[in-house]
Amino acid sequence: MVYGDFKALCENSPIPLCILISPLGANLDDIGFQGILPTCYARSVNVANTLIFQIGVSVIHLVTLIVMQIIVYLTRRRYTAIGRKEMIFFFWCFIGFTIGTLIVDTGVSPPGSPSSSYFVAFQVAMTGSCCWSLMYAGFTAFNYWEDGSLWSMLTLCISTLIIFSVNYIIAIFTFKEDWSTVINPTHTTALFTLFFVINAIFLSVYLISQILVCCCVLGFNLWALGALSLSVFFFASAELLLYAFNHHICTSLNHYVDGAIFSTLGNMFAIMMVYKYWDIITFDDDEYYTYTQVVPGIGDRKRDIEKTLH
Repeated sequence: MVYGDFKALCENSPIPLCILISPLGANLDDIGFQGILPTCYARSVNVANTLIFQIGVSVIHLVTLIVMQIIVYLTRRRYTAIGRKEMIFFFWCFIGFTIGTLIVDTGVSPPGSPSSSYFVAFQVAMTGSCCWSLMYAGFTAFNYWEDGSLWSMLTLCISTLIIFSVNYIIAIFTFKEDWSTVINPTHTTALFTLFFVINAIFLSVYLISQILVCCCVLGFNLWALGALSLSVFFFASAELLLYAFNHHICTSLNHYVDGAIFSTLGNMFAIMMVYKYWDIITFDDDEYYTYTQVVPGIGDRKRDIEKTLH
């Protein structure tokens, strides 16, 4: 696999952007068409003379939207928790990503249509926005700035808008053959770098920062580490199921489903565990809680306060 070339990934995985790009450095006149098709993908379903792609994935996306609304509601109730507004912003970014992915996966904007490239570019841009906003929210635990303040939220919104814009512009220029000679369907290195490398850096920084929070700030909180580990496990499993095992899953199940459905499910569980992790590390931020007993993952807060006073 050559750096910047999506060919190997696209042939194995049903990634929406693959239909809009070509192998790195290829000559479109020799290929005859733009796009890289997967060797195996889930069957489409005909409903009322309308083809619906990835019906199983679509159901998971709808469930994810319901779960995310519940998570946002629960997060809003944590009025004094550190990073509350930043986490809500991240969850809304993920909701936007899910809606964009739902439109692309189901064929609401079908492949080859004039709107397809714009929706796929939106999905790519929202992926970068989610990774950036999660990393930003993770730094609020260090109290480098006042979380939830006007300055903090303006910084988050403006920086996320910049990340979104850069990803969207690079993606849409890559998808359009005649917009640029530097970035186009056969010159995909910039898109590859943003989509895989930069986003991976954002997520890695978030993970490292939260490990430091668990081990240093919270005094080795095993419950928080457990939730964080589960989120990493589900996310890593989702990526492997999509990029490494999709072909095997698809052929074994006779094209009824492919790795995308299990990958989407894994991503949903990963986000749920990110919320649970944040819920654990901010439990004692709520001033209206009465600490009269040992709380799993937090400890006997009343006893700790008495030790501090004496």
